[in-house]
Amino acid sequence: MAALLIVSLLVMLGLGFPIFLTLVLPSIMTLLKYFSHLDPAVAVQRMVVGVDKFSLMAIPFFMYAADVMSEGEIGKRLVNLAKTLVGHFTGGLAMATVLACLIFGAISGAGAAAVVAIGLVVLGPLMQAGYDTDFSVGLILSSSTLAMLIPPSIAYVLYATITGASVGVLFISGLGAGVIFGLAFMIYSYFYAKKHRIPLEKKVTLSEAMASIKESIWALGLPIVIIGGIYSGLFTPTEAAAVAAMYAIFVEMVIYKSIDLKKLYEISVHSGKTIAMLMILIAAGSVLSWVMTAAQIPQAMVNLLGGSSKTVVLLVINIVFLMAGMLIDPNSAIIVLTPLVYPVAQAVGIDTVHLATIMVLNLAIGMLTPPFGLNIFVATGVFKIPYEKIVQGLMPFIAISLVVLLIITYVPGTALWLPRILYGY
Repeated sequence: MAALLIVSLLVMLGLGFPIFLTLVLPSIMTLLKYFSHLDPAVAVQRMVVGVDKFSLMAIPFFMYAADVMSEGEIGKRLVNLAKTLVGHFTGGLAMATVLACLIFGAISGAGAAAVVAIGLVVLGPLMQAGYDTDFSVGLILSSSTLAMLIPPSIAYVLYATITGASVGVLFISGLGAGVIFGLAFMIYSYFYAKKHRIPLEKKVTLSEAMASIKESIWALGLPIVIIGGIYSGLFTPTEAAAVAAMYAIFVEMVIYKSIDLKKLYEISVHSGKTIAMLMILIAAGSVLSWVMTAAQIPQAMVNLLGGSSKTVVLLVINIVFLMAGMLIDPNSAIIVLTPLVYPVAQAVGIDTVHLATIMVLNLAIGMLTPPFGLNIFVATGVFKIPYEKIVQGLMPFIAISLVVLLIITYVPGTALWLPRILYGY
């Protein structure tokens, strides 16, 4: 039973079938062969159950908010603010790029959106300041993946839906790991700028700094509303997502006047299509998870790896998710692989929140890793730069990311320090 399911899934994935069919068809084939006494309609029922969860409502709202901001002024305002704060340091403009992506991540939770919203704004200035194309593009793509870690991360919402973990604790863990990652990129930016003698940016005056803060105040209000609202208990993560979408629309249409009704309609149509595709994937993943459980695949993995040391299991999880990030989008990887690795992690005593952060970190790195890293293909379309040129610039950042990943994997306190401070976790 397990062999049929896994082999058919891998074959369809290798043949390039759409992910939805790759998840559903092997599940249905296994049901028909080994559960012939069941009505095939049970597959449809499992799909409905898979998306009939209140916590999942957060995903469409956060994705919609990210799409609105990608087309508006919020990204530009955040870049200007980041330049004001750190632009006058050695490597300041590169540091400002990382900081802007961190802040944008606290608004959108979507890495690809940051490539568009931040990348288009900073690429030209980075190159004019003396940073070469390889470094500039590598920095933008690497920093944009931080949005996967910084709350409100869509990947964490999916993980919480599957495992029942606390979304709030997961968000705080991702924030701590994201800050560590961001600092690593900033440190590299400092030494790169020093080595290549990148000229310092002009130090802004107090009046210029105050003007930049004033211009960005509405953009900064969004992460404050989202994170502050969740952790003050004012609203749930799902309600925060709805507030984020409405706030983004209000700011872009009424305050910045960067989007009109026609543009909002176009954004809504595009966002609706993306959301529909993701929800179909979640529904398909629910069927696959149910069939895998019935086929006792998670139990088999526990039996196979349960006797291994925690160090070995963590290494296996890293390899599996890093490879998955190269081949499929992060949301699909969370949906398919979490039910498999979660029981194994529990069996060897890996913390649930620590596991989530390791998984999301690997998938974030996978978005940068050839041959099929998602952000690479987004960048080829956005920046009109050849694939091989982008990959060349990513190599130093991938190396830094892997070092940070190993530290966070084998030093759990790096992922759990904020939850321990705020929640006594």
